Amino acid sequence: MTSLRTLPLRDRYAALGARFGEFAGWDMPLWFTGAIDEHMAVRQKAGVFDITHMGRFRLRGAAAASKLGSLFTRDPARLAAGGSAYGFACNDSGGIIDDLIIYRLGDDDYLVICNAANAATVGGLIEGAISGSGVEMAGLREAGTVLLAVQGPAAVDAVGALLTPGVLSIPRRQCREIELGGVSYLFMRTGYTGEDGFEVLVDADAAGAFFDRLIDSGEALPAGLAARDSLRLEAALALHGHDIDETTTPWEAGLSWAVELDHDFRGRDALVEAKDKTTRRLACLVADAPGVIRGHCDVYDGDQVVGTVTSGGHSPMLGKSIALAYLPRRLAREGVSLSVDLRGRRLPAHTVKRPFYSHPE
Repeated sequence: MTSLRTLPLRDRYAALGARFGEFAGWDMPLWFTGAIDEHMAVRQKAGVFDITHMGRFRLRGAAAASKLGSLFTRDPARLAAGGSAYGFACNDSGGIIDDLIIYRLGDDDYLVICNAANAATVGGLIEGAISGSGVEMAGLREAGTVLLAVQGPAAVDAVGALLTPGVLSIPRRQCREIELGGVSYLFMRTGYTGEDGFEVLVDADAAGAFFDRLIDSGEALPAGLAARDSLRLEAALALHGHDIDETTTPWEAGLSWAVELDHDFRGRDALVEAKDKTTRRLACLVADAPGVIRGHCDVYDGDQVVGTVTSGGHSPMLGKSIALAYLPRRLAREGVSLSVDLRGRRLPAHTVKRPFYSHPE
């Protein structure tokens, strides 16, 4: 049996009462005080997640932008220093190998963050693309770094008060490297919860002190993967391996904004061909009666199965069960009445506009 990979801060989490479980080959905290408490802390104030399991690669070299661009649905060369772009690595058919974010740290300096389960695949694709180009790649997951996500409406102010007001001027979807007390931090104002906040990359030796200051201040609650999943579901953010995979295209997933067809990349021709021919769309469903919708449940229009749930669960903010499912385009619009099979019981549901929940401005 293959042993699980361990987070550098695992002992801290265990001391705080974390319940652990396996995810993508890592021993990860699932929750601390409880998934709903942690979910609501992030919606109302702030929470801290350890996402060190995410794949991350730093590329340096004159050809870094062009080589990454050959794999990615966004053109990294268009990013200004400090900018970021969310998009996809696609296969030849336009299916999604992984969704990822590229950050431009400098002129020829890029950081790629991808899903934990796909890190080896994405790393292999990049290695193949840069072979012989003079571009250097470092796998930061293996280089003694920790990646923490501080998320919630109070997250930015909390980090600014505890570390430096300099982070307050970082715009959303931008990043900045800041040195404090001899420690280098990369602050990325991005996340996967539908809330404002930072993802912070720092050396493992300094990460514990940063985490401790956040928790001891009372400004943020430690949070686990269970809350992260319910938060991203409320925000209707796709999870690779569930809502998107190599059989789905960005068009079907409703993520066309993350594709730039005016540059060349793997899968572009297939996506051009498929652009106006999709027959299904990822839709949002809200239950109209008690019951929790889970993945793999069938969706019915009358007596006909019209789709299958890809992600589902309870929404603490709505107080109802919510789900994502691919539906025929004629049904994947707001206000359609359907039902979902829950072990032989039909649960009435209806489609709603994406996302399920967004934080009031």
